[in-house]
Amino acid sequence: MESVPSINQLGAQQAEREKQQTRRNLAITAAMSIFAFVWLIPIAWTLALSFRPEDSITANLTLLLPLPFTAENYDFVFSSSRIPRWFLNSLIVASLRTFLQLMICSLAAYSFARVKFPFRQTVFYFVLIGLMVPGQATFIPVYLLFSNLKLLNSFPALIVPGIASPFAVFLLVQFFKGIPIELEEAARLDGASRIGVYWRIFLPLSTPVLTALAIFTFLGAWNEYLWPLVAATDPEVMTITIGLTNLTATTYTANYGETMAAAWTAGLPIVGFFFVFQKRIISGIQISSGIK
Repeated sequence: MESVPSINQLGAQQAEREKQQTRRNLAITAAMSIFAFVWLIPIAWTLALSFRPEDSITANLTLLLPLPFTAENYDFVFSSSRIPRWFLNSLIVASLRTFLQLMICSLAAYSFARVKFPFRQTVFYFVLIGLMVPGQATFIPVYLLFSNLKLLNSFPALIVPGIASPFAVFLLVQFFKGIPIELEEAARLDGASRIGVYWRIFLPLSTPVLTALAIFTFLGAWNEYLWPLVAATDPEVMTITIGLTNLTATTYTANYGETMAAAWTAGLPIVGFFFVFQKRIISGIQISSGIK
């Protein structure tokens, strides 16, 4: 007969397993800490460069400390009267694109999820095909379209191309299908119209996924570079990403301090945005990846 382990032996085995788990956790924490430190080095370097005079940077480019310290690079960036205008342009573009995308894509998703109309599934498949078409393939046709419409260097040119999102429609359709149909039927029996059901039932219940889409859409519109680069060449219409690039591209020589100061000026609002909506962003990643 096999001997049954005693209580002391079981306790010793449990303690040994806990020690092994603790050692593994410490090893993982140490490895992740080293990785985070290495990852933060370039960020700290760019921040240090933004507070150093150009002659000091030229003498020692790799110095990670802002020595000697100066704020003249930020004085140069904010001395331009167009900086507030570029911030306002980015805010207008990102906000309107986010609002219009959520409104249009949620209406389309509700139609695909709940409204029966001819060729509904076929049309939905065509929407899904948009997920497979890279943006580079439609870049030139979209540019020519807005050029022929005389809409370049305008807010519609910066906002309209990003309104329709196949991914947003797909994600919202899957979410709407998970809402019990009994809620919609009860609302229809009470006299609610299709729009009333959409407005009073589906939108309130879809707050988590709509918030996640709003955050990602706003961040994408704020950080967008390639399309605004060709669609908005007028300084009065430029967004912050394009405006600060042109602000520091006045000479053929690289001015590292001013360039890094401009980069931090454009990126700081997004950093603050991330810390404010950190939990929502993580929740949105879980929703979009199917974890929830």
